[in-house]
Amino acid sequence: MSEPRTILVVDDDPEIRDLTAAVLNGAGYAALTCSGGRDALRRLDAGRVDLVLLDINMPEMDGWETLRLLRADEALAGLPVVMFSVKGEISDKVHSLQEGATAYITKPFVVDELIARIERVLAAAQAPMGRR
Repeated sequence: MSEPRTILVVDDDPEIRDLTAAVLNGAGYAALTCSGGRDALRRLDAGRVDLVLLDINMPEMDGWETLRLLRADEALAGLPVVMFSVKGEISDKVHSLQEGATAYITKPFVVDELIARIERVLAAAQAPMGRR
């Protein structure tokens, strides 16, 4: 049996963060959590993560800035990042993709849709990314 894929959930709302992690753990993933962009960058620097689920609206460092920093880091540039936001406008989704996001999920999410999107993104990525 192989190790579960690791997903980093980055959201400043502890209820959403914990619920999302519980859903992912229940689906067989290893979910890690961070409350903001700076914490996420430190966590990514410390070990392997297969996908980041990244909220847009966060204090200090928002999801856009976090995404730009990830894409500028040679070791993390190919890491799949799924933007995760209550902002459901088409312009937000397009902006996410233009900034380098792999996909976009609107909150509140439907569990089956969240898992299906993550599975598709991970399958497309083919190989784990991140520092080892």
